[in-house]
Amino acid sequence: MERAIRDNEFVVIICTPRYKRRSDAREGGVGYEGDIMTAEVPSSQNHRKFIPVLRSGPWPKAAPSWLLGKYYINLTGDPYSARDYEDLVRTLLGIRETVPPLGEPMATITPHAIKESKPIEASAGSEFEDIKIMRVIVEDITEPRNDGTYGSALYSIPFALSRTPPAGWTHGTTIEEVERYHRDTLQLAVAETNRQYRDSGREQEQRQAREQAICEEHRKRIDDASKRIKFD
Repeated sequence: MERAIRDNEFVVIICTPRYKRRSDAREGGVGYEGDIMTAEVPSSQNHRKFIPVLRSGPWPKAAPSWLLGKYYINLTGDPYSARDYEDLVRTLLGIRETVPPLGEPMATITPHAIKESKPIEASAGSEFEDIKIMRVIVEDITEPRNDGTYGSALYSIPFALSRTPPAGWTHGTTIEEVERYHRDTLQLAVAETNRQYRDSGREQEQRQAREQAICEEHRKRIDDASKRIKFD
């Protein structure tokens, strides 16, 4: 098990509620492999090596504690999502799209350059082929720092597009667009994050309570046994 985790480029972790219980409680082989993997991350500095796959149950109840903050591939459906499965396969096979070249930053485009730029032809709109998001580039997702500083829980999630966007395709946003389009999405994202955080906190409290109960029961057995043992 140690050799397989160390020598392979990727380790796929199939997450279920039962797997979480055994991993967090460090039971048997599941607990042992959890110890190996958590030790491997800081030693190898390769956070992308371990790919969580959610197979059953909600994520907070299926992911071991050390994986809760990681991006995961959701294969809980029956049938599961073909797109999410393709994300996993592309990652494992190393089939990666070519990163588009960086364009000129907007701050460096002067009004003079804009005046002299070639105008867009009238027929360009009808000939334009829509650009689509193909997949999440799982192997390039970064890890949150989680050091308590502002924004340390955030991380980058890159997306692969169907083709390289033409010049002028990307744009920023405005306060009006936030008000009209993005506000509801942001609220949903924050609400979901709050829910997951509360679930994670409750799970941690329950785990600590179970561990405390086990320790107290163990101490009680020791005390009772020691009282029964006589040496005279």
